[in-house]
Amino acid sequence: MDSDNIFIKTPLVYSKPLSDIASREIYLKLENTQPSGSFKLRGLSHICKEKLKTGTTSFVGSSGGNAGLALAYSTWKLKAPCKIFVPKFVNQRMLAKLKSYGAEIITEGRNWMEANNKALEELKTNEDATYIHPYDDPLLWEGHSKMVEEIKEDLPKGTKPGCIVVSVGGGGLLLGVMKGMENCGWTDVPILAMETLGSDCFYQSIMAGKLVEFVPTSIAKSLCPGTVSLALLKKLPDFNLIPIVVEDKEAVRGSIRLADDHGFMVEPSCGVTMASVYSQILPDVLENNGYNSRSGPIVLIVCGGSDVSPQILDNFAEMFHLNEEEQTATKN
Repeated sequence: MDSDNIFIKTPLVYSKPLSDIASREIYLKLENTQPSGSFKLRGLSHICKEKLKTGTTSFVGSSGGNAGLALAYSTWKLKAPCKIFVPKFVNQRMLAKLKSYGAEIITEGRNWMEANNKALEELKTNEDATYIHPYDDPLLWEGHSKMVEEIKEDLPKGTKPGCIVVSVGGGGLLLGVMKGMENCGWTDVPILAMETLGSDCFYQSIMAGKLVEFVPTSIAKSLCPGTVSLALLKKLPDFNLIPIVVEDKEAVRGSIRLADDHGFMVEPSCGVTMASVYSQILPDVLENNGYNSRSGPIVLIVCGGSDVSPQILDNFAEMFHLNEEEQTATKN
């Protein structure tokens, strides 16, 4: 691993609790342990470093939270000025984190697309700045791809995953995972692409055979850019990809159960990946798609997320009556 990287090599750990549920080996790729709290630091730091080599002196970006945090952290480490446009739903807790790295934060728009439009307008008056897209850039995918190469390094020699599970927002993570799988010769490995209902622009785009845009309604706000990268649809024929959509409640359950089992707090946008096991989706999906006989461990990308706390998870649990369900299950 390059010692000059801003991102770190994250652990790949065996999960006995999830393995017991799935009745096969489950490994967790802990991208939540990145310094900025999510996988996004890989791609954002990589693209910033590359742009600085070509003469860039400052950056402009947009984000609903985690991409902005990764951009702010990267530019702070690189000592480069940065202005980030965020939608109005971003809370004070996240705004404070963004500002702590010295970035100028502008609150504009009801959602990420409106904030992004303001970021693009900024470029008209700031010609020296370079725009950084939060998920749709080949340099981002190249940075994200390193996590798959790390997985290959850490699994026993010659071991190929039976499946990789990942959440999908705009598609940057999934495109990075796909690039990493190409680099490792793993294009035959099935991918479960997890979304929440109300943020499922990827699933809707697959069904329509074209990019679909809509105003997201899911609580998993990190999965809600309103549309996905066109490059993602173009890559589909090259991979064994299975799109799965679950309700917000299952994503929240995934976050809460992961905290209970491993002590990691992640946003519902990551909890949706955990739901593939905790909600017992994985075995049926693999069997129904003809992949159940594949050997090898299942790898879940714990993509992370910084807008989370015990209080936030508890509020979500109350919203979906999960505490009541747990108490009922214990009594029975």
